[in-house]
Amino acid sequence: MCHTIAMGAGKRFSAELQPGGDTRAIVIAALAAAEELAAGADLAERDGARLAVIVEELISNALRHGAAEGRLRLDLRLGADADALTLALEDDGAAFDPTAARSFAGPDAETGGGVGLALVRAWAESLDYARVDGRNRLSLVLRRGG
Repeated sequence: MCHTIAMGAGKRFSAELQPGGDTRAIVIAALAAAEELAAGADLAERDGARLAVIVEELISNALRHGAAEGRLRLDLRLGADADALTLALEDDGAAFDPTAARSFAGPDAETGGGVGLALVRAWAESLDYARVDGRNRLSLVLRRGG
């Protein structure tokens, strides 16, 4: 089940994964929310593309690695102002801190894994994580034209 709500200069997307649920549909719906924000905020094509990569990476990782017994609830809030885009993602999955220092020697030869988080870290002007009340809380700022 997925829901997108317009909030002034932003979007809120919520989804719940059940065992056997369609993770692909959740990623596609989250990307649609990011595209709606990009269109409504008159983002440059490059900024919209970077936002889409970040949303896809963070939502996919939460679904792939965080879902316990095939269950996960997540809430994504996207915002835009004249200077920056903001993203806040909260989920009840397994603890995972994407801000933790990790060396990146290149993608995993078998899966290609590791590239997405490296891009998120490289593009984000700020990236903050906290584990609060059994939930992952991630926020980032993406500078327009960065």
